[in-house]
Amino acid sequence: MKGQLTHAPVTGQFPTSDTDLRVCLISEEAGLDLRNSELTPAPPKPVPAYPDAKALFHVGAYCGSVLASVGTFTLEDMDLDQGSPSSGRSWRIRGMATAQEFRRLGFASAVLDHGLREIRRRGGLLIWCNGRTTAGSFYRHHGFEQIGDQRHVRGLPSHYRFKRAIGQAHFS
Repeated sequence: MKGQLTHAPVTGQFPTSDTDLRVCLISEEAGLDLRNSELTPAPPKPVPAYPDAKALFHVGAYCGSVLASVGTFTLEDMDLDQGSPSSGRSWRIRGMATAQEFRRLGFASAVLDHGLREIRRRGGLLIWCNGRTTAGSFYRHHGFEQIGDQRHVRGLPSHYRFKRAIGQAHFS
């Protein structure tokens, strides 16, 4: 049901119970409709969206049976500096998207937290992304450092680059 979401029981700031939030690894296809509808004006990516990735995984957060938030994590160095200690152990967040009605309810945080645990399990040392300026407070809240000035790519919303060392404790 592309573009249509069934409303699930959420109130206030959080899902109404732990059973309303389920986070797990998903297939790329499972998150495609949500990604395409929420990441406009970015053009939709075909499956596989990242065919040259050395390694990747996809995470989804569900509210009941509804996919509320998704993110893809790819093994990808941030810079071409091969002398960096995180070279070959850096991961990038790609295609992070949350349905409008589930924003600011903890679903994107759940996707990110699950992704960080999986990256640690795989020996990752650094995570980074190009996050839209509207998502800047989300990444900063989760311990990411903004790198450089606002970036502009024709046809896309402005964004910043963010990074965070893996294993670095972050408390909200």
